[in-house]
Amino acid sequence: MKIRKPQVLEVEGKPRLAVIPLAAWQRIIERLEEAEDALAVRRWRAGRSETIPAEIVNRLLDGENKIKVWRSHRGLTQQALADACGVSKPYISQLETSARVASQTVLRKLAGALRVDMDDLV
Repeated sequence: MKIRKPQVLEVEGKPRLAVIPLAAWQRIIERLEEAEDALAVRRWRAGRSETIPAEIVNRLLDGENKIKVWRSHRGLTQQALADACGVSKPYISQLETSARVASQTVLRKLAGALRVDMDDLV
């Protein structure tokens, strides 16, 4: 299916949205994912990408707390992670047991300390 011209929706008199067929949208998503995969391979080949051990991947897939998994993988204690993020050790413990939910600010600090993307923690 070839898209010639999408339906354009206006909001307050200005074009804001484009409507395209679902099949076309799915092809766009597939191509973006393929491009993302190709970029990851190029980074790995250039030595700029970290490989993650299967044990860590399996723990994450099994639903273990992501902060705890990454903290242990990085060899950090709860206290060391707390110090790096400017929070208390009990706070880290509560995050790891899902007794609390981290704010965006703390998530950003955790991601930096653990050297992962914020998306890897939520």
